[in-house]
Amino acid sequence: MKGFYILKGGEVDVGEAPEVISILPLGHVKSSKGEFEVDAESLEAMKQGIAQRGVDLVVDYEHQTLKGVQAPAAGWVKALRMGDGCIEALVEWTETAAKYLKNKEYRYLSPVITVRKSDGKATGLHSLALTNTPAIEGMTPIVNSDNYNEGGQHNMNEFLKKLAELLGLGEDATEADVEAALKACTEENKSLKDKAAQPPEADKIVANKAVCELLGLKAGAPADDVSAKIMELKSGNIDGVNVLDELKELKRKNAERDAADAVELALKGGKITPAQKGWAKEYALDNPEGFKSFVEKAPQIVPLSEVAGDSVALKSDKIDDATLLVCKQLGLSAEDVEKYGKE
Repeated sequence: MKGFYILKGGEVDVGEAPEVISILPLGHVKSSKGEFEVDAESLEAMKQGIAQRGVDLVVDYEHQTLKGVQAPAAGWVKALRMGDGCIEALVEWTETAAKYLKNKEYRYLSPVITVRKSDGKATGLHSLALTNTPAIEGMTPIVNSDNYNEGGQHNMNEFLKKLAELLGLGEDATEADVEAALKACTEENKSLKDKAAQPPEADKIVANKAVCELLGLKAGAPADDVSAKIMELKSGNIDGVNVLDELKELKRKNAERDAADAVELALKGGKITPAQKGWAKEYALDNPEGFKSFVEKAPQIVPLSEVAGDSVALKSDKIDDATLLVCKQLGLSAEDVEKYGKE
């Protein structure tokens, strides 16, 4: 199409700068920055947008208008119309731009459009730019929304591209692919949270290896086995033996043995009489330390030569004066002697 610049990278030998140029092909348009539809509705929406702005549409160099830098105009769009399979623009070129085109220093045109998100249709024309790197080779990204900023385009496609990369998708991933991947990630994350919130099954819980060894269980024993073993220990039963009862019996025997030994030593030391043996044994069982202190402080009341164990005992129910005197020295009453001193 002689005299037209084609969006998708077509090269045109214009000779002189044309007044009418093709800015968008009709139908489904593909670009490295996105895909969109162009039809008669697109043309009418673009014309209304330009009319509402009340100014001519600029044609700049390399999209400088979007970059917030000094952006001299290459030309001005005076009108839009439907052409043969494309939307055409009537352009008034500047002298500099006309010279660039004549010398083939610029050979392509790149439009900046807005795309309606609901149906992917081009509905707005922000500006045009002379460029040597048109759409399919990295032209300024197409805005995939109904808005753009004066300092530059709000590039949703660039965001989707980065998001697709983070999700492990290819460069050719569509918005639907990204949405599906995000949904899958969300569902997986929810599943993991739900699983973490649930208490683990009791039969799958295993105890610490050291705990199992101390309890005599195999490493990795289920929690139920560990609990049963601990309850068994708390009750005092181990392998059918009541350990607590066994311990109590052992302590009783040891206490009786120690008391008997203490009383025997007291007898041999002459600190008590054979008649006091029963009393002394009960005293030593009930209060070992008290009996020990008593023996240490008590005077020797029976000559060692006369100590004969149980051979010396009261022969009658009457307590003689000598016995009462000895008991008084030991801090014992007649009642104590009556209670413990007779066989």
